[in-house]
Formats: sequence, C-alpha cells, structure tokens
Amino acid sequence: MPHPNPDNKPSLHARLRKTKAAFLATALTLAGILLIMLNGWLSGLNLGDWAWLHALPLGELGGTLFGAGLLGTLFEYSFRKDQEAATTRQFRQIIHDEAPAMRDAVIEGFRFNTDDLERIATPRLLDELAVNSLGMRFGDAAFGREVYGDIKHQAITAEERWYDARVDATLGIPRVRSYAPNPFFDLLVRWEYTVVPKHRFRKFAVVSDRQRYDQMVAERGETSVWFRRPSPGFKVNDPEVFNLTQFTVDGVELPCERQTDDVSQVYIVDLGEQVVRDEKPVVVSFAFRTLVPRDGHVVHIDIDRPTKGLEVELTYDAAAIRRVRLMDFASRGDGGRIITESEIPVVRYRYDGWLFPRAGLVFAWTLTDEGSITAPQTAAEASHPEAPKRSVPTARTNPAHKGDEHAAPKIKRDARHRKAT
Repeated sequence: MPHPNPDNKPSLHARLRKTKAAFLATALTLAGILLIMLNGWLSGLNLGDWAWLHALPLGELGGTLFGAGLLGTLFEYSFRKDQEAATTRQFRQIIHDEAPAMRDAVIEGFRFNTDDLERIATPRLLDELAVNSLGMRFGDAAFGREVYGDIKHQAITAEERWYDARVDATLGIPRVRSYAPNPFFDLLVRWEYTVVPKHRFRKFAVVSDRQRYDQMVAERGETSVWFRRPSPGFKVNDPEVFNLTQFTVDGVELPCERQTDDVSQVYIVDLGEQVVRDEKPVVVSFAFRTLVPRDGHVVHIDIDRPTKGLEVELTYDAAAIRRVRLMDFASRGDGGRIITESEIPVVRYRYDGWLFPRAGLVFAWTLTDEGSITAPQTAAEASHPEAPKRSVPTARTNPAHKGDEHAAPKIKRDARHRKAT
C-alpha cells in the first residue's frame, strides 16, 4: 500500500511522469502545427523536379499530430486524477483480498526460517512477539507479560549458561579442635560445570558493608558476592571466614589474587583473553571453604545461572549431625531425584532439566543432641555469609537477603508435609 503524503504533494516520480506527458503533448501539437504550415507553404510553389512533395499528406499528418497533442493534453489534465484514484482503489482491493494469504505466508516463513526473522527483528520486536504469544497461549495478556518478564530477568539477561553442573560439599568437623564447644562447622564446596566463558575475570567477594554489598550485586557478570554481618571477634577479611582454595579451567589450575580491606575480601582469577575469544565450551571448577553455624541448621545450594543438569552430593559429619533432609526448591515437574542412605552420611540429588536463578536446594540438619529439625536462628543469620548474587550458584547458610524472614515457616511446613507423607 502506498505511503500517504502528509502534505498532499505529488512525489518526484509523479512530477517527472507528468512533465514527460506534458512535453510529449506539447511536442506533438507543435509538430502538427509545423506540418500544417509546411503543407500550406508548399502548395503555392512550383517545385519542378520536387513536385512529388505535393503528393505527401503533410496536412493530414499535421492535423493528426495536432489532434493527438491536444487530446493528450486534455487527458493528462482532465482524466489522470480519475485514473490514479481508480488504480489506487484497485490496488487496495487486491491487498485487502490477499492480506490473509500474505499474513499466513509471513508467519509460516518466520516459523520455519528464523533467518528471515533474525534479519528484520529487533530486541524490542522479539520481546513484543513473545509477550503477545504468551498472552494468547495463556488467555491472559497481563499474566503472559509478567511470566515473560520473569523469564527475561532469569534467563535472557544471563550472559552465561552452565551445563552438567556438579556440586560436592562436605559439612562437619571443625578445623580447629579444642575443649571449648565450637559453634561452627566447616563447609567445603566444589563446583564443576561446562560453560562458554563471557568474562575474562572471575571474582569472589565477601563483604560486611550493606551498601558495598548492594553495589557489587548490581554489577552483573563476573562477581559472586556473599554478605556477612559484622560480628565481634570475627573479621570478614579473615581467610577463615571465606577462602577460595582452587580454580581450574579444563583441569589447568589458575592463580588467584586476594585483595582485602576493612569490610571485604575479594578473590580475582584471570582466565585470559584467549579462552573468551575462542567462544568454545570449557570445564570450569572452583572450590571454597567457609564456616557454617552449627545452630544454623540449614545449608543452601543456590542457582544463579541458567543451568542444564545438576548433581549434588553432601557428605556430613555423623558424629555431630544426626540427620540431614533435603528440600527441593529448584526443579520443576516431577522434581529431582533425592537419594539418602542410612548406612553412610551422604545425601544426593540429581536433576536433568533446566534450573533457573532464584531456585535452589535446602539441606536441613538435626544435631546429635537435638530431637528434630529446627528453623534457622537469628544468631546464625548474623554470622554466616549471604548467598552470592548474579553470577555463581553457591552454597550458603541462613541468607540475610529480603524474603528470608519467611524461611523458617517454609522449612517447618515442608517438614510437616514430609512427615505426613
């Protein structure tokens, strides 16, 4: 359909066409007049050997050209607008009649050949198509918009996707033994996964300043952040609080740099520019050690990147911990497979589908001197780092971020449900 002209002025092409038509009509008219004049002039002359020129129908030819020029001029200025209006109406009718077939052809082309869609689509257009499609599929436009917004936040904005992730965690015997009761367990965690790296540097940070923590969380991509509330005699920059013990890429161990100040410690690993430039999958693994309050009663394994396939194995100290239960807040559908063995202090979990950020697992334990699993204590929240945000799924205990004031009721409800079943 032709684009409307806001000024109602003819286009350059239309003006050129009219100019050519006017020029042709004028030329025919002038040519006709000249031939008529020539015929009148020749008719009164004795041409001798050129007398055959009197036989030429110069007057008739001139009259024909003169009439054609006049008719052309009359048609151009009298009937052209009617002809253009009729042509426009015919074109619009054809477009109207063929619109369903053209629409179906475009949809089918986008459906089976994404190259065409990729060539013309913008991120905004793709977002609108996704929102409208989900709204129609759910029968609720507002619900479709909210669902897509959540998916976009969790999956689309994630720069990396992890595959075949495995977590091995050990919870139990303190590193320092004494006659005085030790209020902490050691937690050793090792992650391994396949990924196409998008960042040259990987950072792991533990901070005790809330403003600094919020700032680092807002920085997307390469940093994993834990928050630890200040506690007397327990400095956040102490390696006993958190220590990155290993980082490897395809089995090659990389050195890390440790930076500290009064309110934080940060571990920085340089993967190198080549591994990012290659854009090929590599196997990344890292291990860290931290302290877990004994009376905290929970350890979280959080997902902070879209992850396809997850295996988790938690080994705990049977001398200090009577029992560990696993609550699955990560998988969908039928859920993951949870395996516990009464003979050995191990809990295993496996899920083969996609896991998205803000999902995770909760391991809740009962101490040997307790009768049942209890909710996390406020004191424990004050002494253990918060789960990392944005970049790395990690193990954490008693998170201090928003919404965790509901963690205890959720754990109790889950425990009652499992007991009832």
